[in-house]
Amino acid sequence: MQPDPISLEQAETLRDEILSLPGVGGMHGGQFGEVAMLYPGARVRGLHLLTPRGRPDETRMEIHLIADLSQLPDLGKLADEVRAVAGRFVSEPVDVFFSDAS
Repeated sequence: MQPDPISLEQAETLRDEILSLPGVGGMHGGQFGEVAMLYPGARVRGLHLLTPRGRPDETRMEIHLIADLSQLPDLGKLADEVRAVAGRFVSEPVDVFFSDAS
């Protein structure tokens, strides 16, 4: 079993920094709560580490968001800002998904 790429505290800090960005309305946990980083007794919704089967060198961090359209965000720019924040916590490439809007 591989160690977590980031600790629970780092994942929570990453989530909180993303939530503080203008245009982010929340983290999206997927239809059944499947989009989350899991820790003993805790989960951080909206963050997911994806490792394709048999290709651990292609691991990516997925971040699933709810866009706050009341702030009229430029979604491309917002995705870049999210990637910049995430880059301080993970070394893997980061994919940003706008899974819902509010």
